[in-house]
Amino acid sequence: MVDYKKYYNKIAEELRTTTGRNVLTFLVFLCISTVFWFLMALNDEIQEDYRIPLRLEGFPKNVTIISGNVPTVNVTVKDKGSALMKYAWGADPVLKLRYADFSRTTDNYLLLTEAQLNSALRGIFGTSASIVAVRPDSLHLYYTTNPGLPVRVIVDADITTQPQYEAFGAPIISSDSVMLYSNDKSRLQIKELMTSPISLSDLSDTTTVEVSLVVPDGMKAVPSKVKVTFPIEPLVTKTRKLQIETVNVPRGTRLIPFPAVVEATYLLPKSTYSSSNCPLRAVVDYDDITPDTKSLHVRLLGVPPYYKSARLLTPEVEYLIEKE
Repeated sequence: MVDYKKYYNKIAEELRTTTGRNVLTFLVFLCISTVFWFLMALNDEIQEDYRIPLRLEGFPKNVTIISGNVPTVNVTVKDKGSALMKYAWGADPVLKLRYADFSRTTDNYLLLTEAQLNSALRGIFGTSASIVAVRPDSLHLYYTTNPGLPVRVIVDADITTQPQYEAFGAPIISSDSVMLYSNDKSRLQIKELMTSPISLSDLSDTTTVEVSLVVPDGMKAVPSKVKVTFPIEPLVTKTRKLQIETVNVPRGTRLIPFPAVVEATYLLPKSTYSSSNCPLRAVVDYDDITPDTKSLHVRLLGVPPYYKSARLLTPEVEYLIEKE
């Protein structure tokens, strides 16, 4: 157990020495000078850049902003450090705008002029603040009162996996349909929206990405982004015995392969190992027989696309022909 009293007494003894008193005096004056410097710095005028998010309030329920909705405003402000200190240590400023603040509410178009925007920003930072720059210098919002139309989401993806893995199953979309808003009559012909192209490689585990939708100009999708999950599974080896089938055998003739059973081996997604019952077929073709043929090639048919490296352990068999 640490003996704190021992350390306290040792420090107290050191401070009673000449060197200890000098160090203590230095630290006291250092603290005093730091406080004075801090107070003087707060009284100096400084310039800061802020990214201020917009919050639209008081809009009619049937109004949907479809384009021009800037999520943030970049503003450069000059003021005393004491006035801006609350934004350095406290909550970030938020620009609240109401429907009534916009000067134009006709033709599905809203406008907040430069003067109106500067006035709204001064309401945040106070009259003593100097607004040095605002980007954008005004807000142009286009809206619609038309109801949204549901449209399907189509995934545009190009993905590859590591050799021992497989993308098994369709991509899972967080929202397989979205609402499309627009004033354009062409919205009625739009039945689906594509995601932005997704390109992933060397995957070895189920992966989820967030991607934007490709929306025509003058329209808006809600939500405008979706999450797409690509199920990735490890591949496992499986072996099955198959009875060899014969095809194109003339009537009155029997084609007898030796051996009559062969083994097929393949890789398949782990989740399908127990339930997989795909109708694989091992086939030999009578038409492959020629006078010089001593064995027949066995074809493996019915292989689903998610089986990998499927092959027969006995690719060729001997045969016997009997006449009935």
